[in-house]
Amino acid sequence: MRMFRLPKLVLIVILMYTLMIPTTSNVVRSAESYQWDQIPIGGGGYVTAVVVHPTEPDLVYARTDIGGVYRLDPVNNRWIPLLDHIESDESNLYGIDGIELDYQNPDIIYVAAGKYANGSPSDILKSTDRGATWTRTGLNLRNVSNGNIHRAMGESIAVNPSNSNYLHVGTRYDGLYTSSNGGDTWSQVREVPYGLSGQGIRSVVYGVNPAAKHEQVVYAGVRGIGIFAKMKRSNGQMTWELIRNSPESTARMTVSKSGILYVTTDNRGIQKYNGKQWTNITPSASYSSYYGISIDPSNDNHILATVRTGGSNLPLYRSTNSGQTWTIVNKTLNDRPPWWTSNMFFSATSSIVFDPHHPGRVYASDWSGVFKTDDITQPMTQWDAITDGHEEVVALSAATPPQGAAFFSGLADQVGFRHSDIFNTPIQKLPLAGMQEVVSVDYHEADPNQIIFLGSNDWYGTITKLFVSTDNGMTTTSVDVPAGSQLGRIAYSASNPDLIIYFPQKGKAVRSTNKGVTWQSMNGLPSNNTGGESIFTYNQTLAADRTNGNKFYAYSAGHLYRTINGGANWIKANIVALPQSDKIKVEAAPGMENVVWVSLGGAGLYASSSSGAAFTKIQNVQSSELFAFGKGKSGGVNPAVFIYGTVNQVKGFFRSDNMGLSWENITPTTGIGIGNEPQVMEADRQMYGKVYVGTNGRGLFTGSFVQ
Repeated sequence: MRMFRLPKLVLIVILMYTLMIPTTSNVVRSAESYQWDQIPIGGGGYVTAVVVHPTEPDLVYARTDIGGVYRLDPVNNRWIPLLDHIESDESNLYGIDGIELDYQNPDIIYVAAGKYANGSPSDILKSTDRGATWTRTGLNLRNVSNGNIHRAMGESIAVNPSNSNYLHVGTRYDGLYTSSNGGDTWSQVREVPYGLSGQGIRSVVYGVNPAAKHEQVVYAGVRGIGIFAKMKRSNGQMTWELIRNSPESTARMTVSKSGILYVTTDNRGIQKYNGKQWTNITPSASYSSYYGISIDPSNDNHILATVRTGGSNLPLYRSTNSGQTWTIVNKTLNDRPPWWTSNMFFSATSSIVFDPHHPGRVYASDWSGVFKTDDITQPMTQWDAITDGHEEVVALSAATPPQGAAFFSGLADQVGFRHSDIFNTPIQKLPLAGMQEVVSVDYHEADPNQIIFLGSNDWYGTITKLFVSTDNGMTTTSVDVPAGSQLGRIAYSASNPDLIIYFPQKGKAVRSTNKGVTWQSMNGLPSNNTGGESIFTYNQTLAADRTNGNKFYAYSAGHLYRTINGGANWIKANIVALPQSDKIKVEAAPGMENVVWVSLGGAGLYASSSSGAAFTKIQNVQSSELFAFGKGKSGGVNPAVFIYGTVNQVKGFFRSDNMGLSWENITPTTGIGIGNEPQVMEADRQMYGKVYVGTNGRGLFTGSFVQ
């Protein structure tokens, strides 16, 4: 039989077409051998309340401002995150603005979810299996769990302790709502006003009428107005009325078994109400802002109260006579993560609660986590921080040098870490004296022991400093940046250990040829567009070439600017502009001079092999929210590529071993919290297949092959 032969030119065309337009099956493939793990830090984020179920022993929950809600595993003394199934398109639900438990059914829990007023969605979430699964109840009114002092007030949800079908919810902007069917439907309580916009009704509580203890009463603290009470009136009707002379600045409320209402405020101390008159029982005139308050379930006279503002190691007050007199509780913190500093204890204390099932046991929550003591009556109370499983840090930046510690994290509020062992809690923070934030990290390719960090003392770069390390981040030396420069991005030369480029968010872009001792201006760059006035700016518009130590790249308004003389002079590399985007990352491929990629969010991913002179859009990548180069496959010449985005209409995490011709889907198969606004990605330069992801409130994660 004679074989039919295609002409050589036709074969070449078919081969090129096949390579350029891969089929669905070889663009997105399953990678079941991938595993994802949380990188343990140990607390470090604001726990805005801890609550204990009144009838079910050892059922404890904690709500956070940006990291979801947790349930305590009492056997392992470890927090179990309960909202990690939420994906990034609903990440606003990771902020918890209120929490309430059903007294009659320990399986039921409600939370008011919503980080930001301008975010979406917000809702009251309900679980009937202790947080294993959740349903949205449809009360889609704005919650604001982050960025305000009112987030630690509460609780804004109250379930009727004698009839679980009835509950009330206070909102930030829209008044008071009630449900008579466990949250299936809602109606507004029109007799109660809205209160101050954005503060609204932060505390709602059920109790008994102090004048008629067989009758129930509901209290709602309306910010800026006072406390409203629903109770039976002299005419026999259940109506809402404003309590005369009630505080206008309610933070938290609780009611004793005898019906006495206790109210903490953020500017008038602590008040109590016996149904007829108010009494000021503030423990100390030195403080006016108190949030946490709790009554011992076994003794109405035994009360605890905490100060909210005024520094760290704030007072905890105890009264054994219903607030007539108080004593300061002496306390010491024993078990805590090794990197914690002395100010991470009773700082911005949000709540305090007696455990009704273990006499003497008390829980407290604050800026860094949850604390527990087993005997509040001791002359010196002993406390432990419960941090295992509570991962709430906010990632700002990261770096993955080819030698030394494989991963460095830059964080909000907690500086950051040198992760020499990503599976164990770090020993200490990065040694950046006086700093709280790390907004940029880079390393010297030829000698990764030389690393630079850009730090700030606050969210706005009031004091911004460069820190230089010659021992892989173990120690650092601070260097001043030009006067007036704030925050920004840094890039370190691949071959010249003295050459650093600095793009501040406020101030002019500069370079240093002596490790920051002096700074010089640069020519040819457009006006500074690093963007943003705070640390919460995630675009990475500056990058060093990983081969040529005199070459750097900078992105601005669709164009990549390039220097080949160490930043002295820059030129616009690409004539044809790239698409506009509000999510930008520039990164040069390690080991491949002239290869630079630009990730542009919803506009996709673009590659250049000509130092930015021309770009090609990576096919089948519809969006690239995050992107990084990592160590390539053994025997290969190119790095691995990782993205978080949409490939072939599938959203998730992906890896390519052939510079974007095909992609492996490495998305976690189960929710692990990585959907809480993933905003930082770097890939391991020392181990093939490993990638790191930082979130906005659920900490740090790593994905790699199953070992």
